[in-house]
Amino acid sequence: MADLLVSTQDQTRLLTLDRHAKRNALTNGLIRALIDELSAADNDDAIRCVVITGNGSAFCAGADLEESRSAADPAAVLAERNALLVDLLLAPQRMTTPVIAAVNGGAIGGGAGLALGCDMVVASPAARFGYPEVKHGITAALLIPNLIRQVGPKIAFELIGTGEPIGADRALALNLVNQLVPAEDLLPAAFALAAKLAAFPPAAMQASKRLFYAAFDMTQADAVIANRDVNTALRQQAPGH
Repeated sequence: MADLLVSTQDQTRLLTLDRHAKRNALTNGLIRALIDELSAADNDDAIRCVVITGNGSAFCAGADLEESRSAADPAAVLAERNALLVDLLLAPQRMTTPVIAAVNGGAIGGGAGLALGCDMVVASPAARFGYPEVKHGITAALLIPNLIRQVGPKIAFELIGTGEPIGADRALALNLVNQLVPAEDLLPAAFALAAKLAAFPPAAMQASKRLFYAAFDMTQADAVIANRDVNTALRQQAPGH
């Protein structure tokens, strides 16, 4: 896929959105390529972490609206895009391999959804996160559920309702970003974090991630009970524990 650069450094797979002239806006083909590459990385035992970033000055400007506007059947393109976006937004949490977003610039609309759908976020000072859909007479329907989980209802409604983006400093204060680093350190910091995650036993990392996301949809009591057997099994496998 020409619009997605794929490379590997040690045990980390790097996926770089490469439509910088379009601010890395998502076409249906690019969304499909991202889904396929995330799946491939998750099924590759040699890959312990994935980093997603954007080429140029933007991380991702969201959906490429021109693709559907210029299509012979705009409704069909839009329906396909929405189906693909659902799969992409849910892909990181369905994976057992950790996924890190290295946000180098604007993460807007679906781009913000992609970044915040990752397990961790490293950002440069140029990073911005925004949901401007309301300004265009539509809604960030697919992005609202995870945003509420990330920041709570009041801040989520502010971002969705005003359509105004927030900068890297506020994103860090809202715990949407794990690390804020100088632009030149963005990828090195993301790779360093990936290497730290990759150093742990795969079974422990995979179980931790799987149980982490499962717990979101359970009561505390149900989550503790559900996690009990996995905890016992892993401790039996780990010497000294």
